[in-house]
Amino acid sequence: MRGSKIWGVLLGAMLLGCSGGGPTGPTGTVEGTLTNKGKNLSPETSIVFIHNEKGTAAYGMLADDGSYKLSSSEGDAIPVGMYRVMVQPPASTLTAEDEPSAEELLDNPQLSKPAKNQNEFAFKYRQLSTSGLQFEVTEGANQIDIDLK
Repeated sequence: MRGSKIWGVLLGAMLLGCSGGGPTGPTGTVEGTLTNKGKNLSPETSIVFIHNEKGTAAYGMLADDGSYKLSSSEGDAIPVGMYRVMVQPPASTLTAEDEPSAEELLDNPQLSKPAKNQNEFAFKYRQLSTSGLQFEVTEGANQIDIDLK
């Protein structure tokens, strides 16, 4: 279920009454790169922007070169303003058959360690309340390059 986490976040924002029903007023587009200490993150790492006042949500997935382009349910244009930002690792590719059983985990604790891409950046970036990432989107094209520290 690729991107299901992101759609869950977007759905949650809409259920809380945060969605403005489409952009009104000036809009901008956002693209850029997302790295961690100068190094590319795994492809399909997701980046989510939530408008501070309107709650409008936009997201993008990283390409192989670390670039992203935001889009929302309304398209590529999003309302101008300040956005809080969070980053999510790629969805797990494990199926139920691939996951170790409880007995296997007890016998081999190493199996319970998260996949490598789950640890590519600090956990704090996975939540709006702790990421500390905030950017202003202005009218027109915006280039927002982010390097996690």
